[in-house]
Amino acid sequence: MNKSLKESERRVDPNIIDLAQSSYLEEVNNELITKYDKQREFVSLAAHELRSPIMPILGTLELIEYEFEESGKKEVTLKIEHFERLVRNVKRLERLVSEILDVTKIDDQSLRLNKEYFNLKELVLDLVDDHKSELQKSNSSTKLLYEFKIEEEEEISAGQDDFSPHIFTNADKIRINQVLDNLLTNAIKFTKEGIVSISITKRKKGENYTDTIIVSVRDTGTGIHPEILPSLFSKFGSRSEMGTGLGLFISKNIVEAHGGKIWGENNTDGKGATFVFTLP
Repeated sequence: MNKSLKESERRVDPNIIDLAQSSYLEEVNNELITKYDKQREFVSLAAHELRSPIMPILGTLELIEYEFEESGKKEVTLKIEHFERLVRNVKRLERLVSEILDVTKIDDQSLRLNKEYFNLKELVLDLVDDHKSELQKSNSSTKLLYEFKIEEEEEISAGQDDFSPHIFTNADKIRINQVLDNLLTNAIKFTKEGIVSISITKRKKGENYTDTIIVSVRDTGTGIHPEILPSLFSKFGSRSEMGTGLGLFISKNIVEAHGGKIWGENNTDGKGATFVFTLP
C-alpha cells in the first residue's frame, strides 16, 4: 500500500508543481502590470507638471523677444513682473525635476544620506526667514511663527530665537532642509489667511536612551481632505490642483531613512492641519 501511495504521489506532484508555477507566474505578471501602470501614470503626471512652468517661461521670453524686434536694439529694459515670473517658474521647474529624480532614487532604493552634525535651530531660522521674505513679496496675510523648547522646560515664546536652546542632530542637512521646506511650503500654500507655526522639541531620555527631536508644522488652513488621509504619504495620494503631491512621499522616505517617523492629521478645532516628524 505504501508503494502504491508513493507512486500516486509521484503522478500528482508534477500537476501540483505546474499549478504552483502557474499561480506564481500569474502573480508576477500582475505585479508587472501594476508597476507598468504606475510608471505610465508617473510619466504622464511628470510631463503634465513640467509643462506648467515651462509655458509661462516661454511666453515671457516671447514677450521679451518681441520687445527686441520692436525696438531694434540689442538691449531692452526687463520689466520687474517679467523677471519675477521667470524666477518663480524656473524655481518651480527646478523643484519638479528634483522631485522626479528623488522618486526615481526611492524606487531604485538608491537614496543615500550624507550625515553631519549641525544645529537644527539655525537651519529652521534660515528657512523661516526665506519663507517670510516670500510672504512679504506676495503681500500675503499669512503669518509665520516659530518656537523651540526642551521637554519639561518652560516653552520659549515665538520669535525669541536669541534665547532659544540650540538643538543639534546628526543627519543629512540638505535632506532635512528639504523635508522642512516641503512641510512649510504646503502649510503656507493651503493657508490663504491665518497662521503657520513651526516648533521643535528636544525630548530628553535617560542615559541609556537616545534623545528625540520632534518637529511640528501647524497651520490654520483648509485642512486635509478625509479622502486623502488614508493615502497621504503614498506616491500620488496627496496630489492636488496645486502640485504633484510627491513632496510628502519623498519626505516620508527621507525621515524613515533617518530612523524617524512622520504623520499628519487635521487639528481638533477644525481649523487646518498639523504635520509632525521625529528624528533620533
